[in-house]
Amino acid sequence: MRKITVLILTLFSCYTFAQNTATITLSISKQGPVNVTLISENVHFHPNLGIGLADAELEPVMAVNFAEKASEKAVIQLNKPQMMRLQYSGNGLNKTWMLFMQPGDDLTINFAENNDITFNGKNANYQTFLKNYFLENQYQYLPVFGYKPSQIDNKSVLAQSDSLKKVRLEAYEKFKTANPSVPAFEAYVLATTATEPALTRRLIQERIMRRNRVTKLDDAQRKELEDATLADFKIMPDDALLSQAYRDELRNWALIPSTRKFPLASETRYEISPDALKDVYAFSKTQLAEYPKQKEYLLTYWLNYAATAIPTVETAKSLLEDFKTTFPQSPNTEYITKLIQTKESLQPGDALADVTLLAPDSSAVTVASLQGKPVCMVFSFSIGQHEPGMKALEDKFGANVQFVYVLVSPGIPLSTWKQYVKERPNVKHLWASDENIEVLKEKYAIDIRYPFLVADSGGKIVNRWIPQEFPDNKTLAAELQKAK
Repeated sequence: MRKITVLILTLFSCYTFAQNTATITLSISKQGPVNVTLISENVHFHPNLGIGLADAELEPVMAVNFAEKASEKAVIQLNKPQMMRLQYSGNGLNKTWMLFMQPGDDLTINFAENNDITFNGKNANYQTFLKNYFLENQYQYLPVFGYKPSQIDNKSVLAQSDSLKKVRLEAYEKFKTANPSVPAFEAYVLATTATEPALTRRLIQERIMRRNRVTKLDDAQRKELEDATLADFKIMPDDALLSQAYRDELRNWALIPSTRKFPLASETRYEISPDALKDVYAFSKTQLAEYPKQKEYLLTYWLNYAATAIPTVETAKSLLEDFKTTFPQSPNTEYITKLIQTKESLQPGDALADVTLLAPDSSAVTVASLQGKPVCMVFSFSIGQHEPGMKALEDKFGANVQFVYVLVSPGIPLSTWKQYVKERPNVKHLWASDENIEVLKEKYAIDIRYPFLVADSGGKIVNRWIPQEFPDNKTLAAELQKAK
């Protein structure tokens, strides 16, 4: 009896494992200098440096150098349908194909000498359909359709975009006659098909309106684009969140009524005002009441925006209280709560938290040691970021202010970074290890939208929430004038 029980448990475990994994085999007909990477596109909110929560996690799950082997097999964890990106680099070609993977799939992908691919195995037909009718995103179609950035009128591209929509829909109806209907796959196909042409039309119409100049749209032009979105967008089943194009247009559709009620002031530091954020949060909650995944997606997005993009914390606190009641089990509540607490400790007059960073000569430099003169701290998310645009401010305030550029990009070794450092009077360059980047996230709420911090000579904050402004950073200049 015991042996039978063990056997049953073993079979059950194997079945459960199969239902939570997918097997993928990559093979090539002839070895050569070809690299292939499989990247999962898991739609869920997760912490992301510089923006708070990102709505999709891109994670490499398999990488093969076909100069070293002819095939490789991987079993990946998968508990729900998911989109994946298959990136190919070799023979002078860089290309990405979209894959739709489900738990239990067993897929073999064959790369031919002519750089084409074929699929075999369970649900291979789904991948072939995507290969034939879907590139990675709508921007890849622009050159295919003859789009010319320097040309104002690209209306022929719009006609081809609409033709692609028709071809896709006809092909999908035919596809369904020979293949099982999978709700998540259908949602991805229909949502992407519906929203990509809308995004393309908006891109081209904006260029026509701007006449290829760097200028803002006027109220009538903006209304024309918004009216098109309000007329065209339709809410689709929750599985449509698999489509990035759909997620982008969903947010745009939800936001338009609120920004019309609460127009943006030209002097605002952020894109969406507190009143508009509260309104779009309530609107999303009501309009998506019958679509629980999309409701949680949008409410999380607006809450994250309130907690990251707005310098004050009152709006984020208000939305968080409702969010905790609406989604008591959300894993994102703790993250937003901590972020708000950090922002509350970064108000004018608060002391700077001490963190130890490294100079180009590898010596340790503490934030506390910077006291003695006002400090302009610049958080750089890439090597040399902001420095060209800061030269005028360095020249104007350098005699009285210490400029400190802190690299906060993970994965860049100290030895690589210091090769690009250009020493200047009254300027310090500091490097943060991956571990200290996490400390800076917790203590300084580093955000790509607010890369500047000004502190007085005693190490007290003058202003932490100073945005990047082109071309001359007027807000930063005003804060430096106060601090010097």
